Amino acid sequence: MLERRIFAETPDSGRERGHFPSRAVSRAGDNARDGLGWAGVALLLLAVVGSAIVGAETAFFVVLLAAWLLFPVLVGLRNTLDAGCTFMLIAVGVVVVVELARSGPSSLLP
Repeated sequence: MLERRIFAETPDSGRERGHFPSRAVSRAGDNARDGLGWAGVALLLLAVVGSAIVGAETAFFVVLLAAWLLFPVLVGLRNTLDAGCTFMLIAVGVVVVVELARSGPSSLLP
């Protein structure tokens, strides 16, 4: 009996009856929050590129650590692993490109 009452009052059932704001309003807020989150990720990537160009290894490491700590806030807990792995792949690519620009293609040979 108690379980029926708990599951009967879900947020979706309240929305259907008009007790909650419309989905269009909540989606607009979600889109704005997503945009700010991805803008934060873009700033972190810019910091990675800047620290790699300057050659500041400590700053590079701090930005990577900060990115992993901020991803749950910026992109949500559900997307943290995806964003982190993508971020790390891009960071490796930045390091390779910066090394190629500094030393030329011979720097990749053993």
